[in-house]
Amino acid sequence: MKSELDCILCLFKQGLNTARLVNADSQVHREILNRIAAGIENINLHQSPAILSKHIYSIVSDVTGIADPYHAAKEHSNQEALRILPDVKRMIAESGDPLITALHVAVAGNVIDLGIGHEFNLAEDVRTLASTPFAIDDSDAFRQELRPGYKLLYLGDNAGEIVFDRVLVEQFLKNNVNVTFCVKSGPIINDATMEDARTAGIPDLVPTIITGSDDIGINLEHSSKQFIDILNRADVVLAKGHGNFETCIDFPHNIYFLLKAKCDVVSRAIGVRTGDIVFKHKSSGK
Repeated sequence: MKSELDCILCLFKQGLNTARLVNADSQVHREILNRIAAGIENINLHQSPAILSKHIYSIVSDVTGIADPYHAAKEHSNQEALRILPDVKRMIAESGDPLITALHVAVAGNVIDLGIGHEFNLAEDVRTLASTPFAIDDSDAFRQELRPGYKLLYLGDNAGEIVFDRVLVEQFLKNNVNVTFCVKSGPIINDATMEDARTAGIPDLVPTIITGSDDIGINLEHSSKQFIDILNRADVVLAKGHGNFETCIDFPHNIYFLLKAKCDVVSRAIGVRTGDIVFKHKSSGK
């Protein structure tokens, strides 16, 4: 996916949001914005927004000396998600279609996106989005993919959200699907790492791997051989969130994208309104 001019404004917003999270000094904020501005002329809009954004977080870490600015916020998101997990599991168990409800719960967790500064109320958003129709709904086709023995690669997104990914994984296991879950190798924004996966209990259920990099979404140039091998052998890939959509939409794999469209650029690329929830299929080779 290519970037648009709107993405340049978002780079400044991401930098300032992150700077304010870890440092109260306006001079530090200004230095970060100045560094971002210095690189704007050379930005390549043929790259994805995720690739452009990665550099912003490197600048913030370089200026502030803090490698993981969102660590405390990620822990808070995980604990908040775990707090409401019993209610979420009850909602799924009592629903007429647990798989579809679990898909909605998992996408509801996608409201947790700290880098671009969207406000959210996790418990309320989960309740609301659990009954909100998908603007694009390829769940019927996806259900046909859940065959016993099929290899499914689940590309996780954010901390907190990963707790709700767990309940969706549990539904896949009931269909005897072979699931491998993937998280980032190192901290980037509030993306889930192995630490978050363990907090959510994912490795207790299924093999859990790392991408081999701390990129936003998936950057195959930086990914490990293990990850690429598992990606290429997967019968179906489930990719959560903006970053995975931005970076994987052009992959020649059988991918389902599960996300809430939180910016106009991504919304236009998908063909929905900002705020819509989406479960979109991209078949192999397209």
